[in-house]
Amino acid sequence: MRMEPQEPGSGSGNGGSAGRNYASIRQQQEEFRRRLMRPGRLPATSLGRSGDPDRSGSVQLAGPAEPAELTDLSALNSIQWTIQAEQVSGSAGEDDIEQIEEDGDDEEGHDGEEAGEEDDEEQDEEDEDIQIEEPAFDPSAVGLKEISNLASFTVSSYKPGCGVKELRDDDVNQFWQSDGPQPHRLNIHFIKRVEIRALRLYLDYELDESYTPTKIQITAGFSPNLTIPFITLELNMPKGWIDVPISGAGGGQDGNSLCCFFVRVVIMENHQNGKDTHLRGIKVYALDDTADTAENNPLEEIVDAIDDYHDRMEAMNIHDHDEEAFSRLAAKKRERKERARKYAPGDGGLTIPDFMREPEIR
Repeated sequence: MRMEPQEPGSGSGNGGSAGRNYASIRQQQEEFRRRLMRPGRLPATSLGRSGDPDRSGSVQLAGPAEPAELTDLSALNSIQWTIQAEQVSGSAGEDDIEQIEEDGDDEEGHDGEEAGEEDDEEQDEEDEDIQIEEPAFDPSAVGLKEISNLASFTVSSYKPGCGVKELRDDDVNQFWQSDGPQPHRLNIHFIKRVEIRALRLYLDYELDESYTPTKIQITAGFSPNLTIPFITLELNMPKGWIDVPISGAGGGQDGNSLCCFFVRVVIMENHQNGKDTHLRGIKVYALDDTADTAENNPLEEIVDAIDDYHDRMEAMNIHDHDEEAFSRLAAKKRERKERARKYAPGDGGLTIPDFMREPEIR
């Protein structure tokens, strides 16, 4: 029996299935070429073969389609197997391209993360370089003077080369290191009654770690046997000078000084339950009555003396029984006092020389 020749894609049965498979393969190949021809991968010009589909999706044949003489079913079967093989190879190629694209995206993302981490590290280094150091504490600017030289320092224990001498040194790289059971004690004996205005301790967690105190108690009194607890400090990774709060202690004219003969610093706990401790510096300050402050400014004294001179000269020209004139002069003096300018220390270039100050024990 003779079979009518059919075009690929026409007819029914196996021929119709082969035509549908043929169109599907062409669509996959078009998608595959479209991905390859993206910018940055291949030139836009395609080296397509004859019969490849155009952009519209239609199939262009190399020549006029002529019906093939298929006289046997084996020919149809061979076409079907060929189409299936091309479909498998085309899908495999597409999977390879997608895997390559995913690998490329992963590499780009990984490179971007590494670049971001490097930028963050560089930014942190720049921030550390730009960080401004804390200005040094100037006691004379706030009317204070150090009185540590009026006291003798003793400690409960110490290791050779890390004692009171190193603690009193201005170099914070030297320190007192205890060598005994807790609590560790630092005793300060003054030769006379003092009014402590500020007490500062230098600690550095980054250098000392488990040697860093975390709980410090300050006691004060008349002697080592007559002291009372004044304040307890709870510290967490301290670094630098730590100011012990003394405001409101009750001593002095304003009640903000600690009046005593003896001070004890008790280190009760260390970071990470450390046994021994490090203390890198201690400073004790009191009010300096002769300091050039707003309350003790020689320029203000000179201005007041000049005003008083003018008031006395004006009073001499008033009759003794002219009470109204004396009242006007008193009101004028009060008004001038209220409107008087407050001079800062050093205004006018006037300071009290050292040889004119009151002698003090040093």
